[in-house]
Parts: sequence; structure tokens; C-alpha cells
Amino acid sequence: MELLDRIHRLAARGDDLSRVRAEIDRLLRRAVGYDMAAVSTVDPATLLWTSCFVSGLDPRGAAERERVLFGLEFQGGDPNGYAELAAAARPVASLHQATGGDLSRARRHRLLLRGLDVVDEARVILRSRDGCWGSLTLYRRAPATPFTEDELALLAALSTPIAELFRLTLLRAALAAPDGLDHPPGVLLVTGSGEVEVTSADARAWLEAIDDRERLPSAVRAVAAAAASGDGLARAALPARDGRWVVLHGSPASGGDGSGDRVAIIIEGARPAVLSEVIAGAYGLTARERQITGLAAQGHSTRQMAGTLGISPFTVQDHLKAVFAKTGVRSRGELVAAIYARHYAPHSAAGRAPGPYGWYLDEHLVAS
Repeated sequence: MELLDRIHRLAARGDDLSRVRAEIDRLLRRAVGYDMAAVSTVDPATLLWTSCFVSGLDPRGAAERERVLFGLEFQGGDPNGYAELAAAARPVASLHQATGGDLSRARRHRLLLRGLDVVDEARVILRSRDGCWGSLTLYRRAPATPFTEDELALLAALSTPIAELFRLTLLRAALAAPDGLDHPPGVLLVTGSGEVEVTSADARAWLEAIDDRERLPSAVRAVAAAAASGDGLARAALPARDGRWVVLHGSPASGGDGSGDRVAIIIEGARPAVLSEVIAGAYGLTARERQITGLAAQGHSTRQMAGTLGISPFTVQDHLKAVFAKTGVRSRGELVAAIYARHYAPHSAAGRAPGPYGWYLDEHLVAS
């Protein structure tokens, strides 16, 4: 499949998340056809939205649409909910099919989509074998026709490759992230209508690092909505524009004046921990093998690693063979997969709390 090959080549290029999402939108728009799209990432540990790339839609009013959408999702009961799809056998669904062609049966159509002449919505959960990394929400407007079963099947076939692309992109960003602990935590107070009522100077600095479009980032709205609608606590991790990783912690806060529910959000830098350090402690890698592991996880070629470390490509290959032997893998691809499978999936399955990068780190393996 040519489209699948293009996705694999995109993964090999090592682009940042913004370019990856824009390219995915371009490829899918050409292959499937739609008028509007929202390409989102989620924290795989909590399934909360961490960012959203929107195309084909006027950005004015986006904040209010986002607030309403998050509220509907956490209330539940609407067709094709994201959480429902994340657990479904096929992570793709059409709103036209779910409503028997009467989209007005969906609350989100009445509250969000009616004025946009939407004739169908396709939701795609980007799910790999071990977790969910994002979602695609594609819209067709009149006079277009609803998505066909063949088109939905194509999106289903592409969901895992795109999920792996997102996973690898976020992994590379985390491995290259600078220390975010040099800036103090900040505090936000978000109202029930999704507006920031109180913000500290440190919080404003973090918000600017997350989003430069002078609006409240999607991750903040998602955490606020989850804290207000769920069990009272919400958490998500995401990369900032400068490479640092940020953690948001949300919990209900009493306003004391009867003006409605509020959510307090602490926003802070994630603990700096590189995965190659974790693997080194777990598998007894040498300092040089640890460097090789980190570069391999970032997608560097043998020649690139040799140039970075000032050694020959043959020496790089020798170190890679030693790493493969100690970790029990046979290729660089398997090595990157092992990072996730051995240091995230088992803890996630056991229901443990996530670490700040969206995966789990054993305390005795993390340098203070």
C-alpha cells in the first residue's frame, strides 16, 4: 500500500509533532477526502487530550467548541465516544452509521456541528498494540456523501501505523527534552465555563511554552473538564514547543461565592529522566552502550551515531550487538519497541500511576 509506505517513510524522517500531524492530514485528505479534521494526541496513560491540530475550520470559536466537546465526552452517552472507541475491536466509527443517517440524534451535532453542514463524522482512535496515542476526527460537509465502508476500513488499517508514528515522534521528543525543572510550578484556576480566572506568573510562562497562539491549550481544557466531570483528579503530560515536557495536575477547587465549579491546575516541568538511563540500570549497559541506546531510540543511523560519538561505524555496530544481546532483541526497531513494552505496558496493565513522560519509571532507576 503506497499510503502505508509514505507513513513509514515519514516515521524514518524524524520530523517534529507539528510537521507529522500536518503531513498525516495532507496524506489522508488526498486518500480519503474530507473537509475538516482534528488530529489530536493523547497521554496514553490517562487518555486525556494533550494537543490538537485543526485543519479546514475557522479558528474563531475553537475554544468554546473544545469546551463543549470535552464536556460531552466526559458526560458520556453520545454515539462513538472516544473512550468507547479506544476499547472497541475496530477503533473507527462513522456518526452517519451510528445514527442511522439522522445526525441530529447525537448531542454533539445539535451543539457543535449543525451550523457547519456536516453530513458525516469519522472518528479514528490511533491505537498501537500497547496503548492509545491520539485520535483523528474527520468531517464531511454538504454536498459530500457520508464515509463509505471501504473508506472506514482503510482508516482502520492505518490507525496502528499512525499510532506508532505518533509514539515514535513523542519518544524522540522525550529523549531530546531539556531539563524543565529550572522553572517553578505555576497554578491556574479554571472556571466551569473553561475560562482562566486566576493565573500565576509562572503558570503564564508555562502556558506560553505549551502554546503560542494566545489561547488556553487543549491539554489544560481537557484536564479541567476531566477533573470537573470525573473522580476529581486528572493528570496529563505533554511536550512544550521548546522540547521540555510538562505535567498538568487538576483537582476541583471551591470558589466560595456560588459562581460555579472551579478547577485548580498545577502546571510544572516533568522530572528529567532519559529512557536509556532506565535501560542501563535494568540491563547493565556500559556508558557507551547507554549512549548508543539513546541515539538508536531517536532514530539515528549507524553513520550518524558514529559521527556524534567520534567513533567508527564498525565500533557502533559492535556496541549495538552488545546492547541487543543484553536486552534480548535483534534490531533497532525491536529495541525501541522494548523500551515501551518493558517499561510502560506492564505497569499500565497493573493500574499503576503514570510517570511524567506518559510512561512509568522505577524509582531506583531514575537519577535524582
